[in-house]
Amino acid sequence: MDCMRCAWKKVTTIPRPFRTSTFYITFVIAFAVFTEQFVYAAIVPVVPFPLKERGNINDDEIQKWTTILLAVSGAGCFTSSPLWAWYTDRTQNRRMPFLFGMSVMLGATVLLWLAPNMAAQICGRVFQGMSSTVVWTTGLALLAETVSPEHIGEAAGYLGISLNAGSVAAPSLGGTVFKHRGYNAVFAVIIAVIGLSMMFLLILKERDASLHLVRVNSQQTGENALLEVERKSYPHLPEPQHDETSSAEVLSTMYSLPANPNKPAMLRIVFSGRFLVALWGVFTLAAVFAGFETVLPITVNELFGWDAEGSGAVFLPLSLPAIAGPLIGKLTDKYGGRWFIAGAYLALCPALILLRLVEHNTSSHKAVLIVLLLIIGCCLAVILEPLFGEIAHRSRELSQQDRDAGTESRTGYYGQAYGFFNMAWALGDTLGPILCGFVVEARGWAMGTMALGVLCGVTAVPVVMLCDGWLLEKRK
Repeated sequence: MDCMRCAWKKVTTIPRPFRTSTFYITFVIAFAVFTEQFVYAAIVPVVPFPLKERGNINDDEIQKWTTILLAVSGAGCFTSSPLWAWYTDRTQNRRMPFLFGMSVMLGATVLLWLAPNMAAQICGRVFQGMSSTVVWTTGLALLAETVSPEHIGEAAGYLGISLNAGSVAAPSLGGTVFKHRGYNAVFAVIIAVIGLSMMFLLILKERDASLHLVRVNSQQTGENALLEVERKSYPHLPEPQHDETSSAEVLSTMYSLPANPNKPAMLRIVFSGRFLVALWGVFTLAAVFAGFETVLPITVNELFGWDAEGSGAVFLPLSLPAIAGPLIGKLTDKYGGRWFIAGAYLALCPALILLRLVEHNTSSHKAVLIVLLLIIGCCLAVILEPLFGEIAHRSRELSQQDRDAGTESRTGYYGQAYGFFNMAWALGDTLGPILCGFVVEARGWAMGTMALGVLCGVTAVPVVMLCDGWLLEKRK
């Protein structure tokens, strides 16, 4: 029997070449996320230049048009997500669509660089949003197919590092390069980063998506087979007991509508309260993240007189906690994400509201700002990893329903599940800057941060009830 166990272990742990290794695939996806965020954020400091010189926009309308262009990018991402998510689950190839998305990103960047008028600027932003759809939907689906379910949160931690690194590095680097080398040099740096990401993708060799579906259930199937042999050889052995995790998975499916494999997958996926709460959590996270990205540089410039370099540095306390993302993901993989997400949103509520205390250009107010931003950064770092796992759970749940009905999908549902993830993120990425920007402009910094704080506090309620399954059933 020990020999059989050793043989099973060897079969399921065959070494993989570097190009198909979990490490390299995770790295390539993380770098693509960094690239997408870098392209998005590096252009922000130089947006006023083409608006003034080529778009003939007055100084008093620069902020309005900057917000509109960001919203257009988010709208392009949101509207393209359903179709691309559907396509992702209809193809077994991930690398070529990924390369196509990066090529669209490259073309959009060149269009924004050379845009002679506002119409070209808007088109460039639309294509930029569409390329983001490919990076996030295809990239996250590939990651979920590559990483085993028990390590999905840890892998998402590396994406969190990349997301925050792009947010921090891009505005400050873009502002510095623009200041010292000019407008064209900024786009040269952006194109170089995109080219590097495409090179990494060309090296990557993806695995067969269908093998992931086998791997997810192979351990359980193999263990059951071994236990059956043991029971035949040793009849006196007791019957195996179901573990708590399996029971939790069963309970979580009770709060989805009845499975019907004949319905379109895009409809079946959303028939789950747990999944919808995860999407709401993603929307809130994106809205807070993007809202800060829009109003914080303007606010510190008005309060403290900080230029583009100083405004970029203020994002450091927001982003540095993301370094702990893989560790946080490992903990949420082990203990579940309910209390991590709910606690983070509850802590965000007062931290965001207390930002109203920052009103004057004094050392004490600067210190308060840095401390509160550090607390907010720690909370934001905790949220992404378990939400990523919640989305993956819904895809696995649908695959299990298909197996039970005898209609198993070869490629699974990760593409469409993460298509909804991308739509929720794009919606938050679009509405966050608009709502926060207009609230700050109309009612001031204090009211804008209060709106974000209330949003986080409200989000904590459904999260604690439904994340990881229905809370009251868990207690039984």
